[in-house]
Amino acid sequence: MLAVVYTVASIFLGPAIFLGGYAFTRGGGDYCDGSYGGGVYSDAPSVGKALRDAEFRTAQVFQVAGAGIMLAVGLLLLTYLWAYRHRIDRPWRIVSSVGIITMMVGYGLVIAFSGGGGQVCSMGG
Repeated sequence: MLAVVYTVASIFLGPAIFLGGYAFTRGGGDYCDGSYGGGVYSDAPSVGKALRDAEFRTAQVFQVAGAGIMLAVGLLLLTYLWAYRHRIDRPWRIVSSVGIITMMVGYGLVIAFSGGGGQVCSMGG
């Protein structure tokens, strides 16, 4: 039953964790948003760039922590399913495991795509 709750809740929690992290940013997740000042497009350090980078680090911490907790919960559920496999019917155990692993992959993607790392702002695109 916990595996079903985890899987169904993850359908909503995964995007909420990913998008919720960007609630910490002034630009709503847009790394090059104009609200950070015109200086984000220049190579010279600016207050806008420092603020943007700080906000995206905060967003990344939120996303990685939330997804990491959900990965740990998924791992615990998998461990439980297989530790007590003699009590759980085989088809139910397999379906539950596939659901949990699928959601764990999704949380791994949240971690991989979190924050503003690797993004570059340029006037051309």
